Amino acid sequence: CHHITGECSCPPGWTGHDCKHPCSSGLWGRGCANSCACDGGDGGCDPATGTCSCQPGFTGQHCQ
Repeated sequence: CHHITGECSCPPGWTGHDCKHPCSSGLWGRGCANSCACDGGDGGCDPATGTCSCQPGFTGQHCQ
């Protein structure tokens, strides 16, 4: 928490006043400010790292 304002500084993948909420689907990173760059399969991505989670039948860095 910030020493003056008390505002939480959430780790990547988490958001909310108390950092207890994971990023919404399709978002990742610090402040959930990045969009997932995953193509086919719509498996989403890891909320902290942005690594794609491919659905069966899809492979590759972006599930392409």
